[in-house]
Amino acid sequence: MTEAINEISRILDAHWSALNARDADAVIALLSEDFLSCGSDPNEFWNKSEMYNTVKQMLASSEFKMDITVDKREIRIAKDGNSAIALEQMFLIPYSQKIPVRTVYHFVKENNTWLIDFTSTGFIPNNDDIEKLNKALE
Repeated sequence: MTEAINEISRILDAHWSALNARDADAVIALLSEDFLSCGSDPNEFWNKSEMYNTVKQMLASSEFKMDITVDKREIRIAKDGNSAIALEQMFLIPYSQKIPVRTVYHFVKENNTWLIDFTSTGFIPNNDDIEKLNKALE
């Protein structure tokens, strides 16, 4: 299982490296054909081609600056060794300076290659801040 955890960790690192290099093709190469992403907005449900278009457009913008530090990463491999769940917790500057973001990934092993087939990204405020956020949205 340690080898699988290291492989998935390398894929997550490759994902961030590709984003930092503004290489949408490298990002999309890490995804399965039946990929689904749930973004932080309730309307964000993207398949692989929609994700590619979104990432390509985002990375093409010279105004887009990304400053990411992953503070926490956990990886769990299924007992059969063919799927895994990973999560990363971070601040995604410019989107979240005060509220952490958590992305949950599901990986599948296809033809001896780990691919991401699902992600869900959401803001995760501290429980003590929920009342303040609700009041701010009134």
